[in-house]
Amino acid sequence: MNFDYRLLRVDLTTEKTKIEEISIDLLKEYIGGKGLGSKLLLDELEPGIDPLGPKNKIIFVSGPLTGTVFPTSNRYGIIYKSPLTGAFAESYSGGGAVQKMRAAGYFTIIIEGISKRPIYLFITESSVEFRDASHLWGKDTLETYDLLGIKSKKDIDVLVIGPAGENKVKFANIQNNKHHSAGRCGPGAVMGSKKLKAIIFSGTKRPALNKNLEFRKLVKKVINKIHDREDLYGSNGIYRKLGTPSIVEWTNELGCFPTRYFTAGYSEYSKNFDAYAIINQILKKRTGCWNCPFTCSKYVEVEEGPFKCNLEGPEYETIAVFGGICDIRDIKAIAKLNEYCDRMGIDTITAGNLCGLAIEAKHLGILPNNNKFKLDYNKPLELLKFLNDIVYRKGIGNDFAEGIKYISKKYHLEDIAMHVKGLEFPGYDPRAFRGFAISYGVSPEGATHLRSTFHNIERNLPDYLSYENKVAPMIEQEDKMALIDSLIVCKFIRDILDWDLFAEIYNVIFNAKINKDKIRNIASEIITLSRKFNIREGFSRKDDYMPSRVYKESITTKYGKKLNLDYDKYDKMLDEYYSLRGWTKEGIPKE
Repeated sequence: MNFDYRLLRVDLTTEKTKIEEISIDLLKEYIGGKGLGSKLLLDELEPGIDPLGPKNKIIFVSGPLTGTVFPTSNRYGIIYKSPLTGAFAESYSGGGAVQKMRAAGYFTIIIEGISKRPIYLFITESSVEFRDASHLWGKDTLETYDLLGIKSKKDIDVLVIGPAGENKVKFANIQNNKHHSAGRCGPGAVMGSKKLKAIIFSGTKRPALNKNLEFRKLVKKVINKIHDREDLYGSNGIYRKLGTPSIVEWTNELGCFPTRYFTAGYSEYSKNFDAYAIINQILKKRTGCWNCPFTCSKYVEVEEGPFKCNLEGPEYETIAVFGGICDIRDIKAIAKLNEYCDRMGIDTITAGNLCGLAIEAKHLGILPNNNKFKLDYNKPLELLKFLNDIVYRKGIGNDFAEGIKYISKKYHLEDIAMHVKGLEFPGYDPRAFRGFAISYGVSPEGATHLRSTFHNIERNLPDYLSYENKVAPMIEQEDKMALIDSLIVCKFIRDILDWDLFAEIYNVIFNAKINKDKIRNIASEIITLSRKFNIREGFSRKDDYMPSRVYKESITTKYGKKLNLDYDKYDKMLDEYYSLRGWTKEGIPKE
């Protein structure tokens, strides 16, 4: 059996495992990562299953580049049915843990069933052990990491959930390498529902691709292309010097920085929490993922006071939701909120959005015991208390642990809640975009910036507010991201990879001879798989629209420009998207 392409099946109910070999033909068709995981989810999940029940499968996927010498080949994906949205879900994380998964000899791991007791898995090249996790249950992610002895053992690594996952908070995430999160959509809740606290990997295997001479030449070519982009990847480039917090500046300038729960498009306090605030106030050292040539992350520390903490971060999205949506004006407070979310194992984007929605609901006077509810803008300590109530499902926190769709319906907040398919907006208000807004709408998991990353292209277009000629280039970018998530590498390398290079990578991996048109067709089919899954689960065209506020309520930029979306023009763009994808006018893929 080929160690490079082994699939491990784990049934937690019976505590039995099975090893299979993934056929090379299947990999040629779907590559790996997102492509393979989407195909497996569509084929193996019964329609309509409970996302927190035994029949949901959580699929951990690597890609053919994972664990190789290819730059940024440190990422893994998780494919599953989301407990937050009921839709197709995918979560990705970097760091280096997946390197150990491949070192143990597994390309993909599928976990199903529910354990009778809290357990963790210890997976090596030769065995899978079901170990008791009673002593870990209730511990936060960092405590669990240390109790499992990861700090002192360099040949193992771990994926772990926190108390939020154990309590089935529907936006719980999975942590690895302490500070790296596979967030959004609730993969930690799925692990928690299965009573699976952690997965440890140990092994010494290395992908055979590393020994391929043509592959080594290809890697050298990619590295040279990276070195040519000093503006992005050099020692003074955006990624290495400033990291993702550099985005704060341009989102404020463009008017898409979501402020005070999407009532404004910029924050007058942005200098308090931008990249330079991090560098000047709390930065300890620059760091990054395994095998990454541009260390974009920042290890920070607040040494004393109510916000004492240390972590890698905060990244832009966390800054946007807490600094913008919740109007927190202190980078130290934002760092503390970030650390708390990491320890408890919750997605910061959803966490910040729910806090902002709760603040607005309080201002409207519609929450139970509203006059005693102290949560408000720029009150970070109250946010920490509220998040703690969510994690441990106390009082009204129990409702918010169910997510924005549940909250919106129960408290009649549909007119102000900002989400698509039950997934809240990240740090870019869609009213400042056109093609990127469509990307939010059609994404199978809901509003996510990572589906296409088209905002980075559209914002630089001279006609960025035009509705014309936006759908086709957005689709092209969407296809590229599907390939990046199937290979799997970091999206920050997207400026290096063009269609010819994608085809070259594919041909070296699979010893094939396809052209860029064929690789584009593969990407399109991967996109269609997740659409088919959602259609089967009851989603339709009506779920691809923005919330009503986006059309009816304008935001004003710092320069006085008013921005919103035109419903009719958005509707026409949706027609165009479906047509270019080859789907029906209702958004249903044709067989």
